[in-house]
Amino acid sequence: MLSAVIVEDEIPASERLKVLLKDCDITVLASFRTATPALNWFETHQADIVFVDIGLPEITGLQFVERLPHICKTMPAIIFTTAYEEHALKAFDLAATDYLLKPIKLSRLKDALARIATNHQDKSSSQFESFSIIGHHRIVQIPWQQTAYLMADQKVVWLYTYDKQVYELPKTLVYWEQVLGDKALRIHRNALVMRHALAGLVRLDENADENDNNARWGAKIVDYDEILPVSRRQLSILRKELG
Repeated sequence: MLSAVIVEDEIPASERLKVLLKDCDITVLASFRTATPALNWFETHQADIVFVDIGLPEITGLQFVERLPHICKTMPAIIFTTAYEEHALKAFDLAATDYLLKPIKLSRLKDALARIATNHQDKSSSQFESFSIIGHHRIVQIPWQQTAYLMADQKVVWLYTYDKQVYELPKTLVYWEQVLGDKALRIHRNALVMRHALAGLVRLDENADENDNNARWGAKIVDYDEILPVSRRQLSILRKELG
């Protein structure tokens, strides 16, 4: 799940944006009415996105973004918000992801967030090397190449490795799907399988016809006897993956 910070001096606009972001499953970490406390926040915190009103008091949103690279360890994606169009060129000169006119429309917001999510996924998956597991008084690093699949059970996500070890992971299955990117495939709403661990498909209804759309299928996992259920929605994707 992506995180965001809002820098907006108009309270109604800030509150509306919070509601829209909640509908988009974006976590709002902080909200500021002026730029200075927001800059102070970024000295010790990180966020994936920052929404910046261009017409801020004290220093403008454009000036805020110009200062941000000197403070942040990792630059967030920038989305400017304004009631006016004349600053758009300068905004994109500052490498803004998007420029949203007020009142912000949900469809435009979703378009901007979709681009950020894609870039975030590509970056995260290319850099991700291992799972950090908190054990007894130490942290164990498990390379992603040694893992087989992830399974969500209610609010807990479990990681299964090739050596049949099971570890509890923090955060949600959706989060790990974004982090792993093309390293993993969604096979069901509660399961992700690492691409290298997918051994094939197994028909669970022995008497079902090959072309029966109602037949139940499962995924065979390398080195595991268990067959994991595959949802109908994901079945065609897995068939293409397996050739």
